[in-house]
Amino acid sequence: MKVRSILRRVLLLLFIPLLLIPPMAPKAHAVSDPENLTSQACLIYNLETDSILYGREIDTQVYPTATVKMIAAMIALEYFADDLDRELTVQAEALSGVFGTSINLVEGEVITVRNLLYATLIAGANDAISVLAYTIAGNVTAFVNMMNQKAQELGCRDTIYTNCTGLHDDNMRTTARDTLRIALYAYTNSNYMAMSSETSYVIPATNKRKARTLSNRNFIVSTQYYTKYYNSLAKGMSAGNTAEGGYCLVTSLRKKGCTYLVVCMNSYFNEEENYIYSYYDCNVLVDWAYNNYNFVSVVDDTTMICELPVTLSSEVDYVTLLPEHSIEMFLPKDIDLNTAVSLKWILLSDEISAPVKEGEIAGVLTVHYDGKLVASVNLVTKGAISRSEFLYFLTVVKSFVSSRLFMIGLITVLTLAVLYVFFTAVYREKARRRAERRARPELRRKR
Repeated sequence: MKVRSILRRVLLLLFIPLLLIPPMAPKAHAVSDPENLTSQACLIYNLETDSILYGREIDTQVYPTATVKMIAAMIALEYFADDLDRELTVQAEALSGVFGTSINLVEGEVITVRNLLYATLIAGANDAISVLAYTIAGNVTAFVNMMNQKAQELGCRDTIYTNCTGLHDDNMRTTARDTLRIALYAYTNSNYMAMSSETSYVIPATNKRKARTLSNRNFIVSTQYYTKYYNSLAKGMSAGNTAEGGYCLVTSLRKKGCTYLVVCMNSYFNEEENYIYSYYDCNVLVDWAYNNYNFVSVVDDTTMICELPVTLSSEVDYVTLLPEHSIEMFLPKDIDLNTAVSLKWILLSDEISAPVKEGEIAGVLTVHYDGKLVASVNLVTKGAISRSEFLYFLTVVKSFVSSRLFMIGLITVLTLAVLYVFFTAVYREKARRRAERRARPELRRKR
């Protein structure tokens, strides 16, 4: 095998992991930042492209407030899994030191895990998450340790929890980027999204209390308290506030085929306008993304990228290579693809031998945006090409004749032939002399 061919195969193997890279949307310099945002830290993330379209102070540490309950509820959902209807008896220790928003659980009350989770995610009930924490870990401190461990597993390096309720503690902190990581973790759980998206929920009567109706305190998904913050595109997640941490909002929205996660941390309440601006910021970010970005086809699976020489075929000399599939990128609407996007490729070899199957992998095409590698796709052959058996036979003969084995065999045959001729000549000379002696008796007498 040629050295060049070997090197190309090695390079291709190095490119294979890049095939797992989804098309990304690096921030374009041509797009202006969203205006009039109030949140100290905020971001908008596009789920389809796995990219943050815009972020402000996303690594600045802020207080998490009620977003703490996202990771707390997820631990409970995973712990109880398919046992959400399990009944728990509220212990006095679980309610000790709990204050703030609650559903007024009492000692000895029997209530299901499901109802406690709804109370946590809809009403933001601190007593509900405390009972779950106590049941899972034996005490709240141990449960908070589980929360911190899970945060570390999710890559949240700037997050520290000191309680499971979100009530203020100077030692508790997070970032918008870490909050996004936790939101992505929660987004994949269907129970979490279904529960946190409900506008209201009724907890049936228990052995201690009458039925309780809960209204969602995330005003972007519910109109139970207000109508001015409601957005029909929004689904679930978390919202809340403290005096020190301001107003925080995490939600998902789907608009025109795109799914966004929005994180707004430490926004404020305008008393004169009677308005919570975390909801305003969320809508600004979604509108900004919709007005400035869309999906653009940068690679089409019908576009010829290059041609590759074909051997052993009497029909064609080249085969066309196409992308295995199309690639779309979430890019600014006014982007100039000719200058911003470039394509590069590497082939497995200088040529390909027939027979060639349609869709046979022959190389890798890479897509670069603003000089950065953002996506890749296999290059495959267009159409099938049959082999010429005559050309194949000639190639086999040529290969055999030029092989080392053939040369060794040829040398061996020639050597044996020379030896055969030599020994035959010697034998014949001896035979001739014997014949002469028999024909001339006087020669024998002289001897």
